[in-house]
Amino acid sequence: MGMTSVSNQPFSARSERKVEHQRRGRRTRQAILDATLEVIAEGGVRAVTHRAVAAKAGVNLSLTTYYFSDIFDLVSSAFDDFMLKGRARVEQAWAEVFASVYRYSAQQRRRKAVRESLRRELTNIGVDFLQHELTTRRAGTMVEHHFYFEALHDPRLRELYDAWHQPMFEQMTRFAAVFNRQTPEVDAELLIGTIFRIEHRALAEPVDRAEMVAMLGRALGWIMHLNSPWPNSKEEETS
Repeated sequence: MGMTSVSNQPFSARSERKVEHQRRGRRTRQAILDATLEVIAEGGVRAVTHRAVAAKAGVNLSLTTYYFSDIFDLVSSAFDDFMLKGRARVEQAWAEVFASVYRYSAQQRRRKAVRESLRRELTNIGVDFLQHELTTRRAGTMVEHHFYFEALHDPRLRELYDAWHQPMFEQMTRFAAVFNRQTPEVDAELLIGTIFRIEHRALAEPVDRAEMVAMLGRALGWIMHLNSPWPNSKEEETS
């Protein structure tokens, strides 16, 4: 028993050292990714250099090139990490939206009073989400907008941004189709444009809640046919 225990100790020690080395490697790699996003939030995608990221992460310069082959590898990996972390929050917000929508039957949603009440509820859900993103996650919103504008010049980044944008567009289209089955994609683009505009303005200057409510509420009102008759109906129900 004693000999077996002694002979196993070197292997056990090597195994523990290997595991700890892997843990340190994962922590270092994550620190570099986090630092890359900070650099992007502060100065845009073009501000990313191995030296700037290493300084921000507090690691040796050689480690950034060890984990990431070039600047595009670094930037794209950071954005992948950004998308992965943000997906759960966005999905939760959409779950809340659809729970509100499907609380009413299709017949009930034909009534203007129901849609007006639903618009107010959805507007508040949307503005709550935007204000949270613009305060507690302001840097993340900056990163998203920096990527959007840089993607206009770099097809590789455009592909990454489209991968981030597509699930949002699909959810917007699904929502719009509840009220407009003919051209929900057009309404989805309208809603995305409104949200993007609110974010863009709020990143540059203070935008109060009332203004956000007015802008988002107007877009939702258009989609929900609160300013026009219900489709395929000669006369909209009002009671």
